[in-house]
Amino acid sequence: MASLRRHRRRLLALAALLLVVLAATALGGVTGAKVLDGDDDACDAARGAPPAQTRFMPAALSFDQIGTVTRVRKGKGHFVVQAVSTRPIDELTVLIQDAVTAAGYRPAGMDNEGFEAEVFFTTGPYAAGQALVRQSACEGRWDITLILIDRNPKAGSA
Repeated sequence: MASLRRHRRRLLALAALLLVVLAATALGGVTGAKVLDGDDDACDAARGAPPAQTRFMPAALSFDQIGTVTRVRKGKGHFVVQAVSTRPIDELTVLIQDAVTAAGYRPAGMDNEGFEAEVFFTTGPYAAGQALVRQSACEGRWDITLILIDRNPKAGSA
């Protein structure tokens, strides 16, 4: 009988400890979310990429109707444009397609799932890249990543 009581006490102590750990985890998760949600800088107006980066974009590629270009990187034979927008995703996919087409690429299709979309491009017989549009952590904002091959690699800029 004494061993049964000890066993019950141990089970109760273990259950109490488990409840404390679960409560602390839940409260920690809420606290962590508040810290992230309280980060005012994350969802402020996007800062445009500096001219030292935007020079890598083809002159005919404009994001003026799309959103704010926040970063441009150039790799060997390709470039990456990152941007943010508050336009609806259905409108964004068409505007991105138009902007990239104006820069000399051809549209090759798109896939729009409502929360994420992809627009594909070609140049000549080759796949030339894609634009990925995803919901941002900031309400009403979309993150855009455009990756394209450099059509003029010898020109010194994309």
